[in-house]
Amino acid sequence: MTKADVPTRLLDAAEALFAERGYHGVSMRQIADGAGVSVSLAQYHFKAKELLFGAVMERRIMAINHKRLMRLDEVEQRSAATGKIELEDVLRAFLEPTVLLSRDKASGGVHYAQLISQVTNDPQPHARNVSRTLTDPIARQTMRVLRLALPELDQATLAWCYLFSVGAMISAISPTGRIRLLSNGEADPDDVTQILELLVPFLSGGFAQIAALRKPAE
Repeated sequence: MTKADVPTRLLDAAEALFAERGYHGVSMRQIADGAGVSVSLAQYHFKAKELLFGAVMERRIMAINHKRLMRLDEVEQRSAATGKIELEDVLRAFLEPTVLLSRDKASGGVHYAQLISQVTNDPQPHARNVSRTLTDPIARQTMRVLRLALPELDQATLAWCYLFSVGAMISAISPTGRIRLLSNGEADPDDVTQILELLVPFLSGGFAQIAALRKPAE
């Protein structure tokens, strides 16, 4: 194992352990053991567990954010030709990168699906720091483009609708197996095509209905 391998091994081990046991259920020693390195070497690369947790989340979220920004840019570029931004295009640009990663078992996507669920619903500092630094900036960019598609929505309503969308997405990707139970085995939780085919119009309908309620009477 080279020095260059150590951070990646620590990130991989930490991601799996945080996903399985939660942030407070894991120690730096357990992470170091999982990576096959000493605690002192782990702390050389990551001074504290919170910093390591942030690095675990950053590795995944920054890749997702890059794809989202590219997709949102494409939506805006198309609108320059058509004069209209399609709501479903914006929602798909927001949803698809996360849904696809969450089902990519080869890259550890299942671990990310568990972790993002923990972060989204955790008010503690380590989770809020991830939200403020990694997810809130792309949320604001997504909301900006949503506002172009739905100019009737004020900022407060748009923020609520965005959070409702995040909640629906998290429920869809969480690897609990609940959908298989509720559907009596008919729904495949790994079928990303079906997830997106249902989730995008479901959320689009909600946004459109709220926008219609907010539209001034003629």
